[in-house]
Amino acid sequence: TYIYTSGTTGRPKAVMLTQDNLAWTAAQACELAKGVRTDRLVSYLPLSHVAEQMFTIHIAAVAGYPVYFAESLDRLNANLVEVEPTLFFGVPRVWEKFHAGVVEKLKEPGGSGVSPGKIAGVKARLVEQATAVGRRVVGALCEGKRPGLTDAAQFSFFERVVHSKVQQGLGLDKCRLCVSGAAPVSKEILEFFAGFGMPVYEVYGQSEDCGPTTFNIPGRARFGTVGPAFPGVEVKIAADGEILVRGRNVFAGYAKDPEATAETLADGWLHTGDLGEFDGDGFLTITGRKKDIIITAGGKNVAPKLLEGGLRNHPLVSEAVVIGDRRKFLTALVTLDAEAVVKFRAERGLTDLGSPGRSPEIRAEIQQVVDSVNTEMARVEQIKKFTILPRDLSIADGELTPTLKVKRNVVTAHFEAEIEAMYGE
Repeated sequence: TYIYTSGTTGRPKAVMLTQDNLAWTAAQACELAKGVRTDRLVSYLPLSHVAEQMFTIHIAAVAGYPVYFAESLDRLNANLVEVEPTLFFGVPRVWEKFHAGVVEKLKEPGGSGVSPGKIAGVKARLVEQATAVGRRVVGALCEGKRPGLTDAAQFSFFERVVHSKVQQGLGLDKCRLCVSGAAPVSKEILEFFAGFGMPVYEVYGQSEDCGPTTFNIPGRARFGTVGPAFPGVEVKIAADGEILVRGRNVFAGYAKDPEATAETLADGWLHTGDLGEFDGDGFLTITGRKKDIIITAGGKNVAPKLLEGGLRNHPLVSEAVVIGDRRKFLTALVTLDAEAVVKFRAERGLTDLGSPGRSPEIRAEIQQVVDSVNTEMARVEQIKKFTILPRDLSIADGELTPTLKVKRNVVTAHFEAEIEAMYGE
């Protein structure tokens, strides 16, 4: 089969995956996820994406579980509540949306009662205690350890009173394996869901190896990493920090493109283009992408991933793109979440319904987010200016891939005037 790359850094290429590639990977993944016929999955991403095709077609064929197709991305939450899947694969933007939705529901006034689909009225102190216990228990389970007796008892209580309500509202209360992949997800998002008794296991890979290179799994997971090597696959770090992969999941080459194939496949190793490092326990951390690295005018190499992830953690921020290649300092293009803007204005009684990007209150809020992210970075890695764009990035305009990854070259071309204005003063 052909899987076309997303083309975030160039023209899409046709990845040739063989029968052996797909059958072997599906069997390994099915065993890893303990997939069985009684599982249920909701499919919502385009099937041209390797991860969705793997979960929806190949692993489903091996395990024999049914697949439900979402009516639309906007109806995903409602469809999850209806189907109650036992397996769920979410791209980071979906988990960020879920996070923002839960935070907003928890802010709503009300009593202590909470019903499925409406996570209102849980008192702040109760939630604080419940999430603290949830993070400790989930953290222990991820490391293959048994939680302490006190934590286990408290977790059982909070699971009934708090955790289950949040999970039911998301439609994931029956889900035994939640996965995040296709792009980096922030550690804060993973810890947030762990607090509600929902471990989300991050997977890392690419179309060129059928999807999985490394995989966090129950009993062997570490938030902030993308996990140990996928079973049966060799992963190593080259001298320049690039992640290399070898195994039966590695593709046969790019269709009708011998030059690109020779560049990516060398001596049986897949050159991923991603940068990473292993810790002492064999967990891989992605530090950046070779082609995404920003080299400032002063020669400083900056990976934008952490900055952008930190900005997107705020409910108001839909997308963030850090700019600074061959520039004296870093800037950021920010887009706003329309629903979050409406709620922000309502909470503060703002009557000016003009362009959100020109609202002093909204700009001040985004400035606080930028300042908070900057505190974690070295001076040369800090964002000095930002621009709120008049619209969100879109798939239709070619700025996002079907899995909602940003195409930097397209974004910088479409908003060249806004970028130059930040550097023109």
